[in-house]
Amino acid sequence: METGIENDLIIEIAGKFQRLPSQVNLLSESDAEILDWKNKKTDYLVLKTDGIFEEISQKLYEDPWLIGWMAITVTISDIAAVAADPIGILLSLQIPRPYDAGWLQAFQKGINDACSTYGVYVIGGDTNFTASLSVSSTAVATITDAKPLFRKKMLPGDLLYSTATLGIGNAFAYSRYFDPSIQITYRPIARLKESKLVQQYATACIDTSDGLFPAISVLADINDVGIELITPLRDILHKDAARTCQMADIPAWMMLAGPHGEYELLFSIPAPKKEAFQKACAAAGCQPVYLGNVITDKVVSFFSEPVIIRCSPSLIANLFHLSSGNIPLYFNLLMQQHKNWHEQ
Repeated sequence: METGIENDLIIEIAGKFQRLPSQVNLLSESDAEILDWKNKKTDYLVLKTDGIFEEISQKLYEDPWLIGWMAITVTISDIAAVAADPIGILLSLQIPRPYDAGWLQAFQKGINDACSTYGVYVIGGDTNFTASLSVSSTAVATITDAKPLFRKKMLPGDLLYSTATLGIGNAFAYSRYFDPSIQITYRPIARLKESKLVQQYATACIDTSDGLFPAISVLADINDVGIELITPLRDILHKDAARTCQMADIPAWMMLAGPHGEYELLFSIPAPKKEAFQKACAAAGCQPVYLGNVITDKVVSFFSEPVIIRCSPSLIANLFHLSSGNIPLYFNLLMQQHKNWHEQ
């Protein structure tokens, strides 16, 4: 089975490092690093570092408030994906000199707004001056008297859900790179609250920071399974993503292709727990979106009007890496793949 290029690269690089004996997750098995720090099997220290280097350098993010907001959200989303409780954030900031005071104030407001939303604080970090802007953050979190969520343990027969509709991240990217007349408000929220409910039922969980199909690729690789998307793709799109598809005349699956996602949680639950899960969601005011089923065949299948697509789970995710990050080339590869499917 074709595997994800990004995951292969992570294994090639990080797989050479020695692993801490108290670390409970293996490489790529969770969105954050989880340590059994008290040897109790119930209390865990959770750490995660993430950055938004490409988004800044490729001018996807230029608004200073959004850069500040995303600097926190990208890391907290990974904390949510393992169902941990964040304690604080370490911020690494390299900024050009001289810097604009108004830009810095808007950037700080984005960070403060995100921290307030998630109930966390910037507790330290590092600040330097460089030729170009670079922002990353490290989250410190804990899990107490509970088990963390992992990407692994998904089984055939499980049901696949997301915490909300998908695709707005790619819709925002399309509007930025190809059609600025399409107005998209992009402010993803890490699903800390929802993760606690998901934790009670899920067999596997990952966030959709890179989009739906890249997340599916990771889950399929790690669990040696496939995914059958049963709900029509247009029905799982965020309303602004669906609007972008209509205005740009592009297929729905491309809004889910990656690599810029919406930071929802993608998770599986055992089919026998469906009714209890739905009741718990209704009581909590959550509205998860049913996507499909986990299957034995190592493929991802979905309906792309009017064709049923069955392909390697990693095929769509790998297209961005084959473009070497060239956005126009990546879009052409997506369109060519769509054409190939519909000409078969």
